[in-house]
Amino acid sequence: MQSSTPTNFLILMFAGILALVSIAAAFRLRPSKQSRTALLLAILPALLMLVLFYSLAIHLHHHLGAWPKSIGDRGFPPLLVIHEIVAVSYCMILMLGSVVVWPIAYISCWLIRPWRAARYYLGVYALSFLVCYGAIWLAPSQFWYWWWD
Repeated sequence: MQSSTPTNFLILMFAGILALVSIAAAFRLRPSKQSRTALLLAILPALLMLVLFYSLAIHLHHHLGAWPKSIGDRGFPPLLVIHEIVAVSYCMILMLGSVVVWPIAYISCWLIRPWRAARYYLGVYALSFLVCYGAIWLAPSQFWYWWWD
């Protein structure tokens, strides 16, 4: 059975390169009149990912008094388990959407004339996602060990 790792890597590389291109294009194609609401909506998903991720880290550390020594959530109070489920689910959905749905939306905006104004906001989204995604990597390694397992 052949592994799909090379295919997954190529998809991630394509999405990443497209995101970087879109960031550069977004600031070149910046509309003269920007919508504050659209800017907020472009930035909000990534900020929410960051807030959920770090609020879970704080909640976990506060409840345990230290970083988890074991994998899993056995013995956690129900609110911490719910917080974990919401944070993990949201982060995974946003990451998958950013790799699968976002490139399709961005390419569609180049091809469909009435949607072209959205290219700027999709570029802002890509920039905010990459910045917030990079910021979550600053979390303590003990939390990362628990998060990934």
